[in-house]
Amino acid sequence: MIDRQQLQEARQALGRKLAEWRKARQLIQDDLARQVHSSRSTVAMVERGRQVVDRIFWLQCESVLDAEGELIDAYQAYRQLEDQHRVEKADAARRARWGVLADSVNGAGDPDSGLTAAASPEDGNALDHRVGTSSADGQTVGPSGLEGDRQRRKLLTSIAAVAAGSGLLGLTPNTTPRRVGVGDVARIEAITALYRSVDYEVGGGALYAEVGRFAEATSVLLASADTGPGNASLATAVAAARQLAGWTAFDAGRHSDAGRHWLAAERTSVAAGNQLLAARTRYCQARQFQHLHHNQDALATVRLAHDQLGREATPALLAMLRGAEAASLAALGEHAAAVTALEQASGHFEDIDPDQEPDWMRFYDRGELLAQYGRVYRDLARHDRRHADRAVEWTQAAIAAFGPQNVRSTVLNTVGLCSALALAGEPDRAIAVGSTVISQAQRLTSRRVRDRVRNLARDISPDIRHSGMTDFRHTVIRLFGAAV
Repeated sequence: MIDRQQLQEARQALGRKLAEWRKARQLIQDDLARQVHSSRSTVAMVERGRQVVDRIFWLQCESVLDAEGELIDAYQAYRQLEDQHRVEKADAARRARWGVLADSVNGAGDPDSGLTAAASPEDGNALDHRVGTSSADGQTVGPSGLEGDRQRRKLLTSIAAVAAGSGLLGLTPNTTPRRVGVGDVARIEAITALYRSVDYEVGGGALYAEVGRFAEATSVLLASADTGPGNASLATAVAAARQLAGWTAFDAGRHSDAGRHWLAAERTSVAAGNQLLAARTRYCQARQFQHLHHNQDALATVRLAHDQLGREATPALLAMLRGAEAASLAALGEHAAAVTALEQASGHFEDIDPDQEPDWMRFYDRGELLAQYGRVYRDLARHDRRHADRAVEWTQAAIAAFGPQNVRSTVLNTVGLCSALALAGEPDRAIAVGSTVISQAQRLTSRRVRDRVRNLARDISPDIRHSGMTDFRHTVIRLFGAAV
């Protein structure tokens, strides 16, 4: 089993390799930092093995230093080692915490698989469980057909059995008050984690009703519980369940239900003194506002979350919030401020220590940050086409960072890639990617995905003199409606 000491030694070896190539090219740290659009302190921290930063940094170093592929190969080898460590650590924690439950769902899907793979529910839209998906180059990824359907049903059956056995689903507002123990909190956390794993894997739109019933039952338990020393832990567990219920409702297009769950989650997490979870919930609210094109409200919500965190903020939360802020600023036409917010998000991302972040922040990885870059630069390109090539580059980098195991996020960013290619004046590539997107979207359960695909039409001028693009635009409008 890989331990933290081995990871530290691997980081130091990676840093030494960067220093060797930099010195071989007779560059000082300031020179390299300037050429890769970073800071001298970041280069110094990487060379000392204190940081690793993201793939874009290493690609830029590879290019500037002409390192013959050594740097990017070494970086990828380190990330594989880090991923293996996360899988092993999560598996050990899962078995220690859930015991027999971990084995009961093993055949249906690893409860922590979504966490260790860092798939994103927030930036990914739900795939229909019956459908495989294709990456940007047309390769099929992820579970498909009847097998995917059977896996999902098996996992949901396991979760339902656990939830029923816990007695949570039988609770009503007339339930007799009782003292809540550690076991009750652990059961809520375990069931929430299982539902979250399904959301990561196939999207919340397919299970929002089940998650909603479970989350509301946890609120009944909280309301009927005697006050005691475990109440803060119970309230935090309930808030996490309501936050997830809100996200799955949002994914299904049930916006009023999403808002109701998130208000409960925000109120409960604040009452429990958990500002981190309150910030995560406000981030979800902001994402809904962005989806509905209420970017001023989204911006105010993100900034409230940031301000309320204060000294409790973690680097991953700050990076996530700054990225969301950048997206709204770009949509509002505040382009310089949007780029500044992205740079701040990157700075916070470099400071992330996964072991110091809440478990529910594991979804936020390099792909998430790169996806925000792609989103912002697509908005910049809608005002100035000179940004379109960068939009394509960032979106492709996000797809590569997510990898084929993160099916939902790959599909969502493939939609973004189609837009970026259209904006960049590459109609043939846009049509090729867009045809794949349409094929996928017709089988999706997520209302959000269909909304995003519908908006592809806005990036194709109705006056375009390219018969293929004209036909593609008409197909999008015919199948999904006009862009909003």
